[in-house]
Amino acid sequence: MGSDAIPHITFKPMEEDAIIEIAKRQSGSDLADMFDSIPNWAPLTTAQLKEKIADELKKPRTAVFAIHSGEELVGIGEWSASWDTWSPYSWFIVLPEHRRKGFGTAIASILLDKCFLEHPGHELAVGISDSNAEAAGLLNKLGFKEIGRMRRVGVEGGKYRDILFFDILKSEYLAGVRP
Repeated sequence: MGSDAIPHITFKPMEEDAIIEIAKRQSGSDLADMFDSIPNWAPLTTAQLKEKIADELKKPRTAVFAIHSGEELVGIGEWSASWDTWSPYSWFIVLPEHRRKGFGTAIASILLDKCFLEHPGHELAVGISDSNAEAAGLLNKLGFKEIGRMRRVGVEGGKYRDILFFDILKSEYLAGVRP
């Protein structure tokens, strides 16, 4: 795929095959963090992952999904307006072998459209580790603004890390801040 091509992606239900693949990949990875596997070197079993996903799906207006390109799993994600329909939250992870290929931009664009064009969302906020330069670059590319930080709230590789917060308003998104 050329660097200018935007990959075709689909969101699918989190089926058994995707859960098994996540279970295999989670040890020591950012996948473990998404499912609260603490410590991340002690991965969850497939049954525990299914239970965590089921718990998330009990929340109203929430979807947990596998992200595919064709039949290939390229990531996982969640979208929820369970707390506030005006300010939904979402997260996703692109699997390492699919990073830097346009999937993050494509996924984020779909989720932003869902938030601002199909739901009453007026603001979308994101928190990332200050060590995640790739995510910060993607957020800036999409028009998000850095709005704050929580200092020394985590440890990664023996070093304290901050969480950086970004947001984008519906008015900014609709004004053409699209990739």
